[in-house]
Amino acid sequence: MDKSWMGAYRTSETYVKGVAEFIKYAVRNYKISKHMDPADTKKKIRIPCPCVKCVNHICHSVDVVDDHLFRNGIDQTYTNWNKHGETEEPPRSYVYEHNFDMDTSNVVDSTNMNIEMPTDAAETLEMVEDVEENFIGNPDKFREPIEDAEKPLYTGCLNFTKLSAIIQLLNLKKGNEMYSSTYEAKKAFKAMGSGYTKIHACVNNCILYRKEYTDLVACPTCGKSRWKVDEQKNKIYNNIPAKCLWYFPIIPRFKRLFQSKTTTKYLAWHTTERMVDVGALSHPADSPAWAAIDDKYPDFASEPRNLRLGISADGVDVNRGNRSHSVWHVLTVIYNLPPWLCMKRKFIMLSLLILGTPRNDIDVFLALFVDDLQLLFDFGVETYDVYAQEHFKLHVVVLWTINDYPALGTLSGCPYNGFQGCVVCGEETHCIRLLE
Repeated sequence: MDKSWMGAYRTSETYVKGVAEFIKYAVRNYKISKHMDPADTKKKIRIPCPCVKCVNHICHSVDVVDDHLFRNGIDQTYTNWNKHGETEEPPRSYVYEHNFDMDTSNVVDSTNMNIEMPTDAAETLEMVEDVEENFIGNPDKFREPIEDAEKPLYTGCLNFTKLSAIIQLLNLKKGNEMYSSTYEAKKAFKAMGSGYTKIHACVNNCILYRKEYTDLVACPTCGKSRWKVDEQKNKIYNNIPAKCLWYFPIIPRFKRLFQSKTTTKYLAWHTTERMVDVGALSHPADSPAWAAIDDKYPDFASEPRNLRLGISADGVDVNRGNRSHSVWHVLTVIYNLPPWLCMKRKFIMLSLLILGTPRNDIDVFLALFVDDLQLLFDFGVETYDVYAQEHFKLHVVVLWTINDYPALGTLSGCPYNGFQGCVVCGEETHCIRLLE
């Protein structure tokens, strides 16, 4: 059979687009398998080449694979792309060479293919199409389900389509042990130490409505209402607080750290496995602040499981420049862990979330957090170590705080710019006015 048409087909727009889509598909799956950043274009990538000469036995760079596919053509037997990330259901071919008929009108148009189609799309689509064929009424009603059967659940989703996800959720509802309501799910999280306490606050940051102020409806200092007020309509929205604080209790979360054998072992890493290199700073344990705590509190230092913390606070503008809608957060960092875990997101604890800007009254909102830290430092809490299989008294200490200069001014209650702008010197700040 004359195959000269194949060379001409490899220069067609359909084949060119098909090769481009195949390369994109292969590179994406390679990055996923190697846990690479999808946006990383600097690292060299080598993938199996499916041309008729290499037949996936030789790996080349992307440019070489692209050249081979145009120069040699694709291996006709390679329909299940198991060398490039495909697992079960073979996708429709994106690079297709017609090898049984010179009429190229039957060649599959790769421009209509979607390489982002999830793995279960074919099965779900087949199910929907079977229903459509047996439906006697208006087949147009099935257009939307068919689209849903092909559409990924979200951008980049490789496992579920919009319709298959719904089917999975419906299956989960049958004879399972899942919680029947959001309330029950929240109770379960709270039992694991993942809950939070929501506390109303004075709109002017005077007090928190707790302890002796729990039942008040107005601030005893400034007289402002506890509830949201629409001053234009002169209306009070009862049960809608004017300001809130969310506190995520640290004590149950610290105790929960010691319920994992791996994590518990790492929490003593600074003593058991750290290599001490005199004169080098490779871990916070090498810092003067750490040494100062050891010297001043030898009982605290004698228990390597006692936690050394860093506290970071800052404001985040969440409403595109409208500072009245900003929030402040307080994060807790655990420095007992090895350097490669200290800054991992799962070990950085969100401790406080303050609605609005606290200004110099941030101490009002820090009260709950400081109380727990004081309790942990002075008295400790009974904690079970699952690795050592024993109970011990857990204590913590704050090594330092981490802030930018404006946040430092807020935390210290000092101005951070202008006259007396040094938070260290305070009123003794030496300043000279520069004349224009």
